[in-house]
Amino acid sequence: MTVQDLYEEHRELFRIGEKLIEVAAFDPPHMPELIAVRREMAQAVARHLGNEARLALAPLSASTDPYDRALARRYTSDLLSMRQSGIAHMGQWTMEAIAADPREYRLAVRAQIRMMAVRREWEESEFLPAAERLAAGQPMLRKAG
Repeated sequence: MTVQDLYEEHRELFRIGEKLIEVAAFDPPHMPELIAVRREMAQAVARHLGNEARLALAPLSASTDPYDRALARRYTSDLLSMRQSGIAHMGQWTMEAIAADPREYRLAVRAQIRMMAVRREWEESEFLPAAERLAAGQPMLRKAG
């Protein structure tokens, strides 16, 4: 696996998110399918975070460049916020709560996906390119001025 594979994992997470919304669209939701897709998402997130930690976070954290280390700190800080949000989401949206209000659940899932999209944009524009640069052994390119 390479840093490039992390981009595909991002796309996979969003595909699973859309599948979650589709499964929750039934009234009442098909709970066995919903549980399966939630499990699939949790497993995909865990796998992705492990891969990201190994391929991007560790090299950036170990870099001697202050910019790289700052990216690693931001990644870790933002990840903690996202995990807290995800835990709160799962705690609020129990199977009973989803069955009682599937529309609100879909809206809550969409809000989580929007938050993931902001994170993905930052990772794909700054964090992952910096990790790719390190993997390729290229020096930091500083902007003049």
